[in-house]
This record gives sequence, structure tokens and C-alpha cells, in this order.
Amino acid sequence: MTLNEDSPATEATTKTAAGNLEPECSRVLDDIWAFLDDEMDPAARQQMRAHLDNCSPCLDESDIGEKLKALLHRKCGGEVAPEVLRERLILALHQRL
Repeated sequence: MTLNEDSPATEATTKTAAGNLEPECSRVLDDIWAFLDDEMDPAARQQMRAHLDNCSPCLDESDIGEKLKALLHRKCGGEVAPEVLRERLILALHQRL
């Protein structure tokens, strides 16, 4: 993904007078999963980060918080620490208290 080179991410406007997303915002929102999954080249990722840092409507529109939670659950959910590790941690905590 590459954002429009002619308009810096920091100057992006998000909605037209009719309420439609600007093309740059649409591209960002189309690629939000690639950003969250870290599947972008470093330059495109930096452009995406700069745009999101300066475009709160894109953050709202992308529902990035919910998508991030879903991504973390998908990538990390269901993994359980071994029982031996759990027992060692509990023992170590009891010894320090």
C-alpha cells in the first residue's frame, strides 16, 4: 500500500462536504488489516502510521480498537501457560509476600 505521494498524511482531510471519505482515507481504511498484521513494507507502514496519528476520523471509522482486540484474540487467544509454570509463579509470589 502506498498513500498518495502528493498529499502528506499530516495534511489529509477526511471527509468531503457530502460526507464521503477522501481517497487517501479510503486507502488507509482498506489497508488497516495489513497495517495491524504488520504486512506492509516499512515506508508504507510509516505513511499509514502518520496518517492515523493525524486523522482521528480515520481512527473512528476504522474501529481500530475493536480490530486490534480481535487481532490479539486471534493471535494470542487460546494459549494457556503450562501448569508447571503457573505453579512456579504462584509459589514465587507467595514467597515474596
